[in-house]
Amino acid sequence: ICTDTKMKHVRGLYVVGLVFLMGRAGGIEPNSGYCIGNQCFTVFNDPSNFTTAQNQCRNLGGHLMTVRSSVSHDILFILLGNLTGQFWIGLHLPSGCPDAVSGLKGFQWVTKYSESDFFNWSPGFDSSCSCHRCVSVSPRSEFKWIQEPCGERAAGFLCEQNFTDTCRQCVDEDECISAPCEHTCTNTPGGYKCSCYSGYKVDPKSPNKCQLHCGAEECPAECDPNDELECYCPDGYVSEERGDHTFCIDIDECHSEQCDQLCENTFGSYVCACRPGYTLVGQFRCVKSEDETHTDGKTATTPTIHPSPTLPHPDPTRQPSGVTTGALIGIIVHHIYTHNYTFIHYIGYIYHAHAQMQCNKLD
Repeated sequence: ICTDTKMKHVRGLYVVGLVFLMGRAGGIEPNSGYCIGNQCFTVFNDPSNFTTAQNQCRNLGGHLMTVRSSVSHDILFILLGNLTGQFWIGLHLPSGCPDAVSGLKGFQWVTKYSESDFFNWSPGFDSSCSCHRCVSVSPRSEFKWIQEPCGERAAGFLCEQNFTDTCRQCVDEDECISAPCEHTCTNTPGGYKCSCYSGYKVDPKSPNKCQLHCGAEECPAECDPNDELECYCPDGYVSEERGDHTFCIDIDECHSEQCDQLCENTFGSYVCACRPGYTLVGQFRCVKSEDETHTDGKTATTPTIHPSPTLPHPDPTRQPSGVTTGALIGIIVHHIYTHNYTFIHYIGYIYHAHAQMQCNKLD
């Protein structure tokens, strides 16, 4: 809730602010907005050239966004994090040639400020005297300031408005109403947080989704209550039936000899490393170190955690795990399809180490 003198940090589309904005902009709707102090920033995914974009922001009672501090820069991550393409900000070269020595390179903010406490130019600044140039940003270029001809159409633009006299009451939007999370959603001031049920963890590649997680040598499988034959295991694990129950057994990927020299099995994954005098290259291969740095007779290498073949990158773990006799057959099937060259190795291993082995039923 906002008071008459200060607005709390609120993210989303604001009840009072948006009614005011849309009324003055003739129905143009912003994709998202963010307010801090008495300033509000909005992003419009509306292809426009620089002049059109600036006029649109003026119609809203503001101007193209100025990024004069690291705080303003951080707001770009919030507004443009899920969008693609270039978006105009309020920085342009009024006339003449750039000044490669100054911080703003001779450019000027649309608010007439020619000074700034923050600069984020893209590498390889073009200091040539060419057509009227303006600045855009995009998530793909990590929000670096990129020069563009002002007449070009960008994917959209960012506006900045001051609501000192307009904002009297702001209501936080409950994003959980739209069910953005796969499991559990918790609404927070200006945002929301996703969490997962027991036996799952948040998917690092998609924070609103959950993936199976074990973190031990074996865990009960996740089975469909309507079909006991449909059971699932986390990446890097193989299922094993024991009576009426199904368990997930960690696969020892080190048996497939995917590492060039040293291998340590971990829960759902494995770690490659090199002997002293060698350096890990390309995640799997060890090459002779040209510039060896010895510490107590050892050469430091950086171990890399790898996922099981064809599976997403798992979390690192602390100790290797064993595989039971029943799960070993499942591992063989897994590696026949992914690493055919290991098949003879496994047959020899089974013949010498498990001559009397009895196998459980496979899924």
